Amino acid sequence: MKPNYVATKSAAAVLSPWLILLFWLIVPLIMQIVRILRAKSYQIEFYDNKMVVKSGLLNKNERQSVFSGVYAVSVSQSLWGRICGYGNISVDCPGKWDIDTTGIKDPKALKDFLEKYITTKGTTNVIYN
Repeated sequence: MKPNYVATKSAAAVLSPWLILLFWLIVPLIMQIVRILRAKSYQIEFYDNKMVVKSGLLNKNERQSVFSGVYAVSVSQSLWGRICGYGNISVDCPGKWDIDTTGIKDPKALKDFLEKYITTKGTTNVIYN
């Protein structure tokens, strides 16, 4: 026997304005937390003749590159970057610099370190402390 009428619940009744607002606040918060964790897992390690870039939250990546010297290094910081202590490093070096140096913590320390490896006419001036 077929019913004369079927009553169903509305999906709109389940979605209250507070839940919608909460959704729009929580999703960006989760995205920011993931971005923070991804940034914290990124490291550039410098050795005498190579660089090792380590990154990844769940899938760990490690890439090694030859480090043969630097022609020039510059730092750019926004107002917020100066307040929070981060900045972008631009490196001019032999070959191609394909290392991500945006948002580096304490960029002046990295600049000072890289300036020890400034190259002139194919030779590297290395200063050891």
